[in-house]
Amino acid sequence: MRCARARAVANRSPQVGTDDIVHFGRPLTAHLIETGRWLERWGNQPMLVAAGAFHSIYGTEEFRGKAVSVERRSEIQKIIGKEAEDLVYLFCLTDRRALFSGRTDAPYSVPLPSAGICVDLDEPTFTALIELEAANIVDGALHQPDAPPAAGRFWLERFESVRLWLSKGAYHTAQEVLAHWNADTVRVRMRAEGWLNDDKR
Repeated sequence: MRCARARAVANRSPQVGTDDIVHFGRPLTAHLIETGRWLERWGNQPMLVAAGAFHSIYGTEEFRGKAVSVERRSEIQKIIGKEAEDLVYLFCLTDRRALFSGRTDAPYSVPLPSAGICVDLDEPTFTALIELEAANIVDGALHQPDAPPAAGRFWLERFESVRLWLSKGAYHTAQEVLAHWNADTVRVRMRAEGWLNDDKR
C-alpha cells in the first residue's frame, strides 16, 4: 500500500534543500519519504508520520548534512505543525544513544550536546523518539548493502532493549530487516522496491 500522507508531507522537503544532500547514495528526500512511510505502515498518528518525513533536516549527531538551520524552525512548524517539529528538533539534537539506557520509568533524560543541555522527556515523547529511530534505522539498513555484519546485531540488541515502547509493526519489521542485514539480501530488497535496476551482485 502506498502511503499518500507521508508522501504528501515529505514531498515538500525539497523546498528546504533535501534533494541536494546525499544520504547513503540517494537524495536525503528519498530517506525522509520512506521513513515517514514506515511510520504510517505501522499505524502511527499523523503527527509522528509528519515528523518522520522531516526527521533529520537539521542534521543529527550522526548525520551532519543540514538541509535547514535550526534558526528556521518556525518555517518547518508551518509545514508540519509545532508538535511534529518539536519532535524533529529533539531527534536531530539528541544524543540518541541515551534512548537505549534501559530506564523503564519517566522522566527520561537525554543530552542535547550541541545545545549543552539535558532535557527530560515524558513517556509519549520518549516512545515517539524510539519509534522514529526504528523507522530511521530500518530504512537506512535497506539502503546500506555494504554495512558490516555486526551492524544488524548491534541494532537488534538495542531495539530488543526498548521493545516495550515499540509498536508491534516496528518491532517485527526491525527483526525481519536487521536479522538478515547483509549485502545480498539488502540488494534483493532494493531491487524489489525499485532502488536498483541492474543485476550486479
